[in-house]
Amino acid sequence: MSFQIQKKLINLSTFWYLLKLDKSLSANPKKAKAVQNRNVHKLMKRAYEIPFYRQRFDENHLTPEDFHCSEDLAKFPVITKDELRVWMKELYDTHPETRDSWDATSTSGSTGIPLRLYQSQREHACANASWIRILMSFGYNPFFGKMVSFESSYRSEKKSRDSFIQRFGILQRRILSEKRCVGDGTREVIQELNEYAPDLICLRKNCIVRIALYAQQHNLPVRQPKWYIPVSEMVDEITRNILEKTFGPGLVDAYGSDETGSCIIKRPGNDYYDICNDTHVVNIYDKDGRLADEGRVIITPLYKTDFPIINYDIGDMASSYVKDGIRYVTKIHGRLNDMVRHENGEDTSVLELRKIPNGITGIAQFRYVQESFHDLRVELVRDPQDMTYTNDEISAFFRERLTRLYGDEFRIRIEWLDVIPPDPNGKLRCFVCAVK
Repeated sequence: MSFQIQKKLINLSTFWYLLKLDKSLSANPKKAKAVQNRNVHKLMKRAYEIPFYRQRFDENHLTPEDFHCSEDLAKFPVITKDELRVWMKELYDTHPETRDSWDATSTSGSTGIPLRLYQSQREHACANASWIRILMSFGYNPFFGKMVSFESSYRSEKKSRDSFIQRFGILQRRILSEKRCVGDGTREVIQELNEYAPDLICLRKNCIVRIALYAQQHNLPVRQPKWYIPVSEMVDEITRNILEKTFGPGLVDAYGSDETGSCIIKRPGNDYYDICNDTHVVNIYDKDGRLADEGRVIITPLYKTDFPIINYDIGDMASSYVKDGIRYVTKIHGRLNDMVRHENGEDTSVLELRKIPNGITGIAQFRYVQESFHDLRVELVRDPQDMTYTNDEISAFFRERLTRLYGDEFRIRIEWLDVIPPDPNGKLRCFVCAVK
């Protein structure tokens, strides 16, 4: 089947995969575990045919017959973001005859490492179906419900008016740019949300928190949706209280990444997170790399058999327990993002900062450090496999984009490093604010 036909049929494929997914998640643990076990073995059989993974099998004296359940994946080596980035670039460079048929995306760079990702159209449809299943698991109707969603950091904002079919109440969705949720522009956003009256609001945490705080500070009424999902960062209790005061009790915590898709969900009323066991394995490793109830989150998307991501170290810590063979997560110690602080008292989103590295190649890591109201340091690490641009050209690119964004507000210092060290908590944020 040609790529163009696959593209046109992706919605149909999404619907087909959605029909096969367990809508109740882990309501039947025995069935969920059996499906997961089959999918683990199927994935490892496919991975054995891929040179990148075949080498890992051979180096560890393993074969696909060593893998029949989620626990068996602890035998296989972990893959890091840097290793995934190198492999994805190698695939692109060595497959000019097929790469035009791949679906390409990019991570937002929230960990400081921009990553170009590739997937087949089948995998794209599976990821879409998995996300829709998550929405359906707490009651949202994907066909007749109304959603407000966020602007991606690597795609342009789409038109705000409804399409032809949306005018008939089908697949209604609005895209909201978080750049508008700053200062008094937030008032207009709140007015639009009230007029549109979505069933579901899905925005980045720092954006939806700004909306909630603005509404509270200015005594603005907000029409509460049935559900709302803060994404990109985990929700602590302080944030939960802020959001529930404005948006009500319908808070949903959904966890995942651009690389793995969403796979962990805490639905309203639950004190634990369900894992999408038929589409993912979520294992927890201790500091010695052994299965544990508390430690590093290691994720394997089971539907990614064309471009597998096996034992991916997502960089977060979590607490969990296992019951009837099924793992449940109790707490995720997740990502933190700062805001750019300005001398006039305003805080602005780092979304535009995240977008800058996506406009040029040759960078392995980046981090912005706001040292004062007028000093911004940009830490960069060279990608040794991509010499398309020189260090001076990349530095000039960053200076030009930052000046376009902030004018002469900041003295910009570019610092090239061999490696950017992680924060004390083990994370590597793309933005650090030292302004108190």
